[in-house]
Amino acid sequence: MTRRHGAILAIVLALATPAPVAAASGDEGSEPEALEEGYGFATFNESRGCGEPATSNPLATKMGWLSDTELVRGYKAGFYGRSIGAISDQLVEWVVPMSGGDVVLVHERTLPAFEAVAANLATEQANGNYYAIRPEHTYAHAARTVAGEYNLSNHAFGAAIDVNSTTNPYSAANVLITDMPAWFVKAWTDAGFCWGGDWVDIKDPMHFSWKGPLATPGYGEYPAALPPTTAAAGFTTRSATYALPYGELDPLRRYAVADATGDGLADVFQVSARAFGLQVDWSRTHYRHDWCAVDRIAILDVDLDGRQVLYGDAEQNGRLDVWLLDTSGPAVTIEVALRSTDFEETTQIETAAPVADDDVYLIGDHDGDGVVDLLVVRRGADTDIEVWDGAGGFQTLVASIATSLGDTRAAAFAIGDRNLDELPDLYVVDASGLRIAANGYAVVTETLPAVDVAGMADVAVNDYDGDGRDDLWVLRGSGALDVYLGNTPLAGASLTSWFVPADWECDPDAPLYNYEGLFRDDEGNVHENDIDELGGLGITRGCNPPFNDEFCPGRYVTRGEMAALLDRALGLPTTSKDFFADDDGTLFEANINRLAAAGITLGCNPPADDRFCPSDTVTRAQMAALLVRGFDLTAGAGSDRFVDDDGSLFEEDIDRLATAGVTFGCNPPVNDRYCPSTNVIRAQMASFLMRALRLQET
Repeated sequence: MTRRHGAILAIVLALATPAPVAAASGDEGSEPEALEEGYGFATFNESRGCGEPATSNPLATKMGWLSDTELVRGYKAGFYGRSIGAISDQLVEWVVPMSGGDVVLVHERTLPAFEAVAANLATEQANGNYYAIRPEHTYAHAARTVAGEYNLSNHAFGAAIDVNSTTNPYSAANVLITDMPAWFVKAWTDAGFCWGGDWVDIKDPMHFSWKGPLATPGYGEYPAALPPTTAAAGFTTRSATYALPYGELDPLRRYAVADATGDGLADVFQVSARAFGLQVDWSRTHYRHDWCAVDRIAILDVDLDGRQVLYGDAEQNGRLDVWLLDTSGPAVTIEVALRSTDFEETTQIETAAPVADDDVYLIGDHDGDGVVDLLVVRRGADTDIEVWDGAGGFQTLVASIATSLGDTRAAAFAIGDRNLDELPDLYVVDASGLRIAANGYAVVTETLPAVDVAGMADVAVNDYDGDGRDDLWVLRGSGALDVYLGNTPLAGASLTSWFVPADWECDPDAPLYNYEGLFRDDEGNVHENDIDELGGLGITRGCNPPFNDEFCPGRYVTRGEMAALLDRALGLPTTSKDFFADDDGTLFEANINRLAAAGITLGCNPPADDRFCPSDTVTRAQMAALLVRGFDLTAGAGSDRFVDDDGSLFEEDIDRLATAGVTFGCNPPVNDRYCPSTNVIRAQMASFLMRALRLQET
């Protein structure tokens, strides 16, 4: 089988400190058992409703119908064609089953999957099943983007078909309307197609899109990438510079450049040790590394413990798992946190690779068998490379190579495919220049001018402009990311137009990455000081565990949350009594019981009061009663402070709250109304609680 990594062949080893030592690996990982050929190949799945990964298509330069001259970029361009015209040249006819002989155009590389569908439907028809496909309502290849977007449609690749559109309509409201029998849908999904009826956020049941060679049983060889239209160049031009949201790199964290989303474009990872385990952030190049570009996940109950961090696909699902390399023992051991389990599960790999000082570790498919291997760069006065076979769980040394690289102790390393033979080449970067040792790594096959290595913390090889050739990415300790193109320019093409929409900008409501205080989503909020003070006292812990760096100031307070806030603020004693029947097993059950034992809450269903309704929201009137009871506010009953609470069950509590100065009203500057039936938001609750707590200090 031809080895192909899609658009990215290099996954980079993260360093403990921003020093000029780095490593890279192929875009896949390894487990000691059950490895299969085809490991780590790109997949084209359109929706997570059809399994993981869900991949995005490259962007066009405009919306709508596209001309033959429109460039296609990224790893799907390497599979289908590097322009709309090149794709059109590879279209073939396919006779649609159960249609009366209708013929549509599909890409020749998708034909085995469409033929598998035909075979499946022939079997169904032989068993007496038939679903009539109407040619006038069935469409395949169309050189266009997704409606209203820049994303290339899978129809543009010749990899999708819409069947009987009028009776299987698209629904932005996520309502499934279809007349397709289950056996008909299964004939497609068994052949490797994603059905639009399985999409998560919207439904498009007319639509079937191909998930790629790995999804189609018996597809055959994974095709080699189509040749780029550019020529190789020497990485002499700094083509992009980004200031990362992280700022200056922290020596206590780990950083790396790798593809976080499976779209073929590298991002920048940051791993931080937290009380709950590891926090993994990645700043997306797709979002230009702007302030809203950072995504994150938590790896619970896993310690960094001085280990190095790699990223690789350990499950052959097209997504990067997090690898933690322990080099404290005689041999390298690896713990892999699996993305398919939301990083809740880990697997252990005990390698036979001996540990030595100054080693650098890389991952790449050394022999092109479709299984990744562990490359160990042994550095000293001379540089040797060992290759440990991934097919056997890194137990067997399959190559020991004496290189001509000399002393590389000040160098950074990456793996790429400079000569486009789909076997890994070794990139070595230091102050003397950039050297590339192809395939066997023993001999330097290309020596290029020096790249600026000032403050270099890490290097990676990834296709920035989507032309199919390696580009060099340099991460610096200052928090800057520089990209150097390894090819001649794409004529008339913006470097970034294939991954950044022309009209894209940060969502103004997205939480900030860099912020003042305890929480990143309350900047500029009128209640910000009270929120931070409440957090500083440990009364609130945030709303997004385990990170708890967001407060959700505009979200309504639930009765369960209110119980927890009051319990922490008042320091209530524990109780063994279970007061309510509807909070068993909830996060706030103990807080609720302590609140009831103290007489602060009576329940939500008088006169029985055997229920608390923990998920119900709290009104301003209810909040008044809880605060008055909790803080024993007695003055002001009957003072009639507001005009809109007359006759309310909670009128006296509201008046007491106002007399104590905990509330001022809801219609400033007049403040003659309290709005008793309005739900309380978390930001307001922070101020109410802090005012009440300050009363206790006076």
